[in-house]
Amino acid sequence: MPEAMPRRALLLGGGAALVLPWLSGCAAEAAPRRDVSVLVRAMASEQELIAAYGAARSAGSAPAGRLDAALAHHREHLAVLKRHYVPGSGDRADEGGAMPGPSPAPAVPGGSVLSWLRGLEDRAARARTADAAAAGPALAQLLASIGACEAGHAGTNRGEPPAVRSTSDAEAVRTALAAEHAAVYGYGVLGAKLSGALRGTAKDMWNDHRAQRDELESVLSVRPVPAAAAYRLPVRVTDARSAARLAAALEDDLVGAYVGLAGLSSPDLRAFGADSAQRAAARAARWREKAGAAVPRDAFPGLPPAALSPRPEPGE
Repeated sequence: MPEAMPRRALLLGGGAALVLPWLSGCAAEAAPRRDVSVLVRAMASEQELIAAYGAARSAGSAPAGRLDAALAHHREHLAVLKRHYVPGSGDRADEGGAMPGPSPAPAVPGGSVLSWLRGLEDRAARARTADAAAAGPALAQLLASIGACEAGHAGTNRGEPPAVRSTSDAEAVRTALAAEHAAVYGYGVLGAKLSGALRGTAKDMWNDHRAQRDELESVLSVRPVPAAAAYRLPVRVTDARSAARLAAALEDDLVGAYVGLAGLSSPDLRAFGADSAQRAAARAARWREKAGAAVPRDAFPGLPPAALSPRPEPGE
């Protein structure tokens, strides 16, 4: 395939956009004080999820192995959010609210505990979309990554995606568009190895990616990056299981591209990026389950390591 492109080269071509908020001098404010109230909401949400998983584990109503990975992720989320918590001082000491303490253990329902927990994860993920729109660009990427992790735990993402009203020629939009081109191509390849309901699922997702591609093209104020004739795929598809592994890999790449989009200056693009990262993470989780693959250990999908530690505000 003379026009084939390595997937890693394709996605890293715009990779600078993923770390830009932390490497751009004064623009690298990870948690300006106006973000404190957003951080308080996110920390309270993580405290609630930690309490829910702890209660479910103590009740013994679900295998601990099904709960421990998600519980560890939420503890990591909380620890990193606390690093970014920088309240005001003096007459601004109460700005944004105090750091929330541990949540009380909730009552564990008598029905399906895993379904209950998935519902809590879905609610938390949707709250992170709203938080990403309200926060500054640097913190928005962290919140988008946390929301994607939560959507992966939920395995689904309900509701309509937020509308995009602004246009942008940012490199992050180009990176996401390039990843969608690769996903459209990859789903066309893997669909041939599926049958029955799985093939129908893949076709629905293929159409979703085509619509997402068109949406991204509409928000670019310059000529969109064209699709390549073919892409070098990370998994050789020979059967249904390898097709599911390829689909999960394509979706994982999209999570990173959309977390990068969540770092733009426009609030509606940040919300769109956060929501899109969550949808990709939920699809990846579904495909991993079909492939019999393990849950990822990374609590911050798509997030550059530099984003885990806040940069001090200028002058402090």
